[in-house]
Amino acid sequence: MIRRTLTLMAWLLVASAALSPFVGLQPVPEQDSLDEWQRPSRIAVLNQADQKKVLERLAYTEPAIAFIPLPDFNAISNTNAKKRAFFNYLRPHVQRENSRLRYLRQQLLELAEKKRKNQRLNINEYAFLYSLYDEFRMDVAESDPQMLNELLKRVDILPASLVLMQAANESAWGTSRFAVEGYNFFGQWCFREGCGLVPLSRGEEKTHEVAKFDNPAQSIRSYFYNLNTFHTYDELRDIRSTLRAERKPLRGEVLAAGLGRYSERGEEYIVEISDMIRFNRRFLEE
Repeated sequence: MIRRTLTLMAWLLVASAALSPFVGLQPVPEQDSLDEWQRPSRIAVLNQADQKKVLERLAYTEPAIAFIPLPDFNAISNTNAKKRAFFNYLRPHVQRENSRLRYLRQQLLELAEKKRKNQRLNINEYAFLYSLYDEFRMDVAESDPQMLNELLKRVDILPASLVLMQAANESAWGTSRFAVEGYNFFGQWCFREGCGLVPLSRGEEKTHEVAKFDNPAQSIRSYFYNLNTFHTYDELRDIRSTLRAERKPLRGEVLAAGLGRYSERGEEYIVEISDMIRFNRRFLEE
């Protein structure tokens, strides 16, 4: 009897391990996991049941990260400890965004395959597809293979190594004024008066501000949105798409080559981010 019980437990553990990669792809049940700008307006024409189905397709696959105020990274004198603390602070937010993108992309690839086979999409699938066109800033009246391919270029993950290293670079390891006062880890600008923090060195003819966020999740989400939608980063998305087609891993130092327009320093900035990723790899992979 004991041997039978132990055998059953062993098989359950094996089954659990085999299923674990797929469990994380299930959307969280709460429809309010999306920010207001992520909630599609077109689904208002659907009945409540169909709206719920579409929102579940779009939902985050992990619960929201509990808010933790920004630690005082200046107070951490040990460099290695500071790096670990900084990466550990932001990494859960990066993982959550990437988990959702994987889930969206998986569904999108399934729809692309149906279209390739000339199979009809149902109303929920169409609503989901056009919701993604809206979220990823594509003005599409009628979907076609070219538009679908462009959407697939945008609906994809960003390597944590790239995200975390840019955050470290742009925020001076979480100690910059914009990180401390506005949870802005990426130097993101905004152009409406009062939308953020005015740079002390801003020229008189300039009107931009540095965006201010309420929490790190908003900052991370805005960064992902920028790199996955703005034409400024077409090159990065092309590199990522090529790596996908060649079945190669998405490595941060490779995608960094598409950041030439992120900074006025251009190629120098690319080299700096790539070198930082290589130098800090052991901390990034912990």
